[in-house]
Amino acid sequence: MRAGVSRAGVTLGLGLCLGLLLSGCADPLSDVPRYSDVPLADDTGQADALAPDTPRTPVTDDAPQRGLLGLFGAKAAAATGDDDAPGPAPRPGAPDAREVSLGVTLPYGELARVCGVPNRKLGKKIEGYPERGSQYVLYDSAPGTTAPHTFYLTGFKDRCARQFTAALVIFGAPESYEQLHYGPSGAELPVAATDAAYEKLKSKVCRVRKGKPCGSKMRKLARDTVFVSVYERFGSNPRWKNILLHDGEVVAVDLKT
Repeated sequence: MRAGVSRAGVTLGLGLCLGLLLSGCADPLSDVPRYSDVPLADDTGQADALAPDTPRTPVTDDAPQRGLLGLFGAKAAAATGDDDAPGPAPRPGAPDAREVSLGVTLPYGELARVCGVPNRKLGKKIEGYPERGSQYVLYDSAPGTTAPHTFYLTGFKDRCARQFTAALVIFGAPESYEQLHYGPSGAELPVAATDAAYEKLKSKVCRVRKGKPCGSKMRKLARDTVFVSVYERFGSNPRWKNILLHDGEVVAVDLKT
């Protein structure tokens, strides 16, 4: 497991929670020191404060260009083959609708877009999902540290990266999610925004009713659907941010406890 994220088979706070439910523990990351690469000696949602030594930069609310200006800009980008130019903006009110400039530090729990920036400037590529032919790729702006810092996700329809602050990020495949939520202990788990959104996606893609596994169409669903768990600390976390991605968009965000 590389610094910043697990393999796709390890679920976000979801698969981790399974072990917790069986053991009665309250810490979703008690066993996470699987970070073999991290030199530990040298370790929509509410926002928490960052660690005192985490630098802060004022957040900007640069709105995407709209109207004729935005239209002509998009056409020009298409004509010149500029892959870094932003595409269609997120829907109004989407959790990732805000756009910020590269270098801005967001408080934990917030999500924003960074547009027009080449991937090489986002940091070190940590992991992709799926592992083969990755739709989404995670970049770490400060690899090797377990303090809260900026991560970036790419793979969205508008060609803008998504930025957030975390100490630990974990991809969770739909298969792992279903093993937990449709298993014996699933009925005891609280239902939040990402859970409700997943039920709708699963019903649409897999043609199964609520509360039932995807079944034979799981491969199709998992191709571009993934949960991302965002943890504020590398250690004890009483709550964590969940992000559900599907078809190159942020579908839902919630705060799990």
